Amino acid sequence: MEKIISWMVVLSLILTVIFFIIVNLKIVRKLKKNPTTKNELGLSLVWGWGALTVSQALFFSKKRMTEMRSRSHGYMFANYELVHQHTSKLDKILAGIFTFFYLLSAISLLISIVLDQVGFDI
Repeated sequence: MEKIISWMVVLSLILTVIFFIIVNLKIVRKLKKNPTTKNELGLSLVWGWGALTVSQALFFSKKRMTEMRSRSHGYMFANYELVHQHTSKLDKILAGIFTFFYLLSAISLLISIVLDQVGFDI
C-alpha cells in the first residue's frame, strides 16, 4: 500500500510537469501572440504562471472566475470571457487535464505529508 501511494504521487507530479509544458507552449504562447488577450492573462510573477491562470480560467466555471476577478486581487486571474473566446476545444481539454493533475498532485502530496507525520511509512 505504501508503494502505491508513493508511485501515485510521483506519477501525478510527472504528468503535471508534462501537461504544464504543453499548456505553456501551446495555449499561453498562442494567447500572448494575440493583442486582444495579451494583457488579460493575469499577473505573471514567474515563467509558467500564465499556464496556471489560463488553466484556471478554462477549468473553473464562469461564475467562479467572475467572482475571483471581482475581488481586490482580481488582476491576478485571467479574463474568463476572452480566454474562452480565443481557445479551441482541444485547448480547453488540455487545460482541464493539466488542472486536474495539478490539483491531484497537490492533494496527494499533502496526504503523503500527513500520513508521514502520523507514522504511516511511505
